[in-house]
Amino acid sequence: MPFLKISTNKAIDITAQTTFLKAASAQVAETLQKPEKFVMTQFGQSTPMTFGGTDEDTAFLEIKSIGLSNEQAGLLAQEIPTLVEKELGIDASRIYIEFSDAPRSFWGWNKGTF
Repeated sequence: MPFLKISTNKAIDITAQTTFLKAASAQVAETLQKPEKFVMTQFGQSTPMTFGGTDEDTAFLEIKSIGLSNEQAGLLAQEIPTLVEKELGIDASRIYIEFSDAPRSFWGWNKGTF
């Protein structure tokens, strides 16, 4: 159910991407109290981006989940940028996150919806 996607302009090697995605998957599952077997993470290829008029390292994250609460979004807004800083070296002040609460009937899996 939960989905985390990161887009960045910083070139990150595949090993670091995978390490980040695994750590982020575990963090999202823990914070949302959902089984990690349903968490999906994606790392987009390095793409041109600007933030604040500069092309310094930046990232945009999307976090979507069924039943995402304001409290959970607030926790993830603290936890995930901390992980991005630690694992990818991108300053939290250069990260935006979009949170989305998806209706069960609009989230498909295994030939059906939740």
